[in-house]
Amino acid sequence: MLNLLPKVGVEIPCSCLALNTPMTIGTSLFTLDFKGGIKIRVEINPNEPLNSVRLRVVGHKISAELPANGTDDATTITIEQNDIDVDAKSVLRLVSKFPPKFEQLMVLSFTMTIDNPGAVLRGAGIETTVPSEPLVLSTKNPVQLTSKLAKFPPKGDLYKLENPMELVLPDNPDTPIVTIDSFPVKVGGL
Repeated sequence: MLNLLPKVGVEIPCSCLALNTPMTIGTSLFTLDFKGGIKIRVEINPNEPLNSVRLRVVGHKISAELPANGTDDATTITIEQNDIDVDAKSVLRLVSKFPPKFEQLMVLSFTMTIDNPGAVLRGAGIETTVPSEPLVLSTKNPVQLTSKLAKFPPKGDLYKLENPMELVLPDNPDTPIVTIDSFPVKVGGL
């Protein structure tokens, strides 16, 4: 029997492109184009070993340039894997063998670094006392992205954000600084 799931132990790099991503900082809305990649390792899913595999994130980094709007205040915003994915919750599930159909759930925790936060925060109407140091935020809750695929690895398939992303300061996890309500990311083959 042909196994349509990827082989356990394989590491798969995929490109990521999220154009026209709406990002709210404070009360200001920015539109960004994130580019980068993600690398996952295929592992056994003990809960459903015949029809699914777990996907452990072993590398994830995307970035976007925030326009300077005619000033010297351009900045880079980088989203990067938090830490080692110790408890892989991402899953690829085979839902139909003929024709092949898959459902993928990616569960991601990450940091967002804003290189020139003074400019961004001023643009958002937020005063800051230390504008020269990068601002590092982390996900309040793990981000969930889903996609229905005809093949794996994906080849430019669109993934949908299940819930808004909220990014917080590590020492103030109850107050979101950045919110992303929509993250139209195309993965693979770009």
